[in-house]
Amino acid sequence: MNLNRTELLRSIKKNKLSYFGHTKRHESLQKLILEGKVDGSRGRGRRRKSWTTNIAEMTNIRVNAATKAAMEREGWRSMASNLFKEKEPS
Repeated sequence: MNLNRTELLRSIKKNKLSYFGHTKRHESLQKLILEGKVDGSRGRGRRRKSWTTNIAEMTNIRVNAATKAAMEREGWRSMASNLFKEKEPS
């Protein structure tokens, strides 16, 4: 498998969006883990980006709008696959 970095990154982002849609449509342990909060104080230093914040940045829509969009499987699938396609040079 000979993927360059750009193609690999695009593939990872597409898979992440697909998994987001899958977890949002089902009541499961994965959904509970991804949406859950951890008790205690946070560590020092720069905050890590949350998984949902990362999804919002990739799709350029808010998390609650992304969750509603993910409930429609076909629409979410087409958005996730078309989001990172190479743009034709003008």
